[in-house]
Amino acid sequence: MSKYTPSSDVYETAGFLGGLIKQGRLALRLLRDARVPGWVKMIPFAGLLYFLSPIDLLPDFALPGLGEIDDVVILLLALKAFVDLSPASIVREHLEDLFGTRKAARPAAEPSAPMTIEGSYRILDDPTSERSPSDW
Repeated sequence: MSKYTPSSDVYETAGFLGGLIKQGRLALRLLRDARVPGWVKMIPFAGLLYFLSPIDLLPDFALPGLGEIDDVVILLLALKAFVDLSPASIVREHLEDLFGTRKAARPAAEPSAPMTIEGSYRILDDPTSERSPSDW
């Protein structure tokens, strides 16, 4: 017997819908942010245009049920692609603002001097070397 609990389905559904709402809020903030490139902002609109368009990859009348699902899938993929192609630092900033994970403001890091690592080395199995390993 399987241990099926209806409440676990409710939590999974609520988690999925909650994640979808969070993604939507993040996408709206990114659309309003001037630092996100314009070509990236076109992705959600292209997904919405496909969703509203009468032209489909899977026609609604030919495959009842699947025709509507492909519209939603394309819209969700466009939303994910939009967030993924937005600059990571801007996405992180908006996520921190939205969900309260922002730490105290950090001062801007000053560029540090280049790091140099000093050490000795030797070449093993050099065919052009006339020295024998005992000479090392």
